Amino acid sequence: MSSTTDATKSYDPCSGCEIPCEKHAPFPLEISKDIDQGKMIGSVDKHRRHLCIGQSIPTSQWPKDVKDLEGNYIAELSRVLKEKKESIGYAVKLTSASIVTTTTTDDPAHTADWYLFPDQIKIKNVNIKQIEQVIQTLFVDDQSVIKIKDKTKTIDEQLKESNNLPTFDDSIHCERLHGTWLLVCCHYQRDIRCGVIGPMLVDEIDKYVGKKNLSDNVHWLKISHI
Repeated sequence: MSSTTDATKSYDPCSGCEIPCEKHAPFPLEISKDIDQGKMIGSVDKHRRHLCIGQSIPTSQWPKDVKDLEGNYIAELSRVLKEKKESIGYAVKLTSASIVTTTTTDDPAHTADWYLFPDQIKIKNVNIKQIEQVIQTLFVDDQSVIKIKDKTKTIDEQLKESNNLPTFDDSIHCERLHGTWLLVCCHYQRDIRCGVIGPMLVDEIDKYVGKKNLSDNVHWLKISHI
């Protein structure tokens, strides 16, 4: 935590702005100079689904590789995905998400809420012992609101249909996510630019959404590096 705070303080928050104001924090000039202006196309591995694992862990506490997080939740999930890669038949992008969870558990390091895109569903209260079961249902058996392996309909067409939510054990709850979801990288240990600028972006998004009364339509997640 202290390293993030010290690094953030080393940047003058007004240095990159020609017309400073009190409402919006400009990007630090020192970081702006380091932004890669190259093409972003092709910079992320191709994938059919993006799975964000939500836990109450501040972004500043994410290690460089989130598989090294305490509790080994991401590591176990990554292992199962790799083990079932051929049965799944397509790539799944896996990232951490820093959330304020409403789930009550005695084992927070081994429990998480899953956010799955483009399905736009949230799977709550998945214990580490249930990971393999959920992966089997979602990705191998293709039982979600979107059937990735169904080549007869597009994803947009399937999202417009009233497809049933996947079903799991009674302890796991599944719900649809509505509106637009913005995924913002805030992974400080992986890239200081994301660690400093990411939270600033989220803060500005939050202000704008509140000002325009869009809270029911626009949402965001702080995620690890993709």
